[in-house]
Amino acid sequence: MALADDLLEQAHHLARREPKRPKQASLRRAVSTAYYSLFHLLVSSAIFQWKSVHQRSQMARGFDHGAMKDASKKTVNRQFDPTDAAIAAQLKTVARAFIDLQQYRHAADYSYLKKWSRTEVQSHVDTAATAFASWKTIQHEKLAKDYLVSLLIKERKD
Repeated sequence: MALADDLLEQAHHLARREPKRPKQASLRRAVSTAYYSLFHLLVSSAIFQWKSVHQRSQMARGFDHGAMKDASKKTVNRQFDPTDAAIAAQLKTVARAFIDLQQYRHAADYSYLKKWSRTEVQSHVDTAATAFASWKTIQHEKLAKDYLVSLLIKERKD
């Protein structure tokens, strides 16, 4: 997960880069980088489940941002078994963060009218950090592994 961790660290750095008057470019890149840190955390978690090491990078290319958002929405809205409540709550934290951060990344990358504040950007970077902490708590659980599969495999409508 080195890339994901490095990206999260970079997002923190960009959010605090200019102490007095932050540049919009730094703040926008911080938001975008926060999203990509979570994206890469989830993708790397999924591909490292795959035993065939030489196929992992090819597998990573199969992840689609839109499909991952849809799978995350389903996870957020899913009713889990009450015996899995603690794990499900952590998983929903990760899924909700993915959805929100993707939306903020789109605004940061494409909305020229939006002016970002350091406080707002730091909040989004903190959202990514919280998702990282939640993921590290549950990453070996069955629900988390099922979520990873749902991010890669588009649900069929038969």
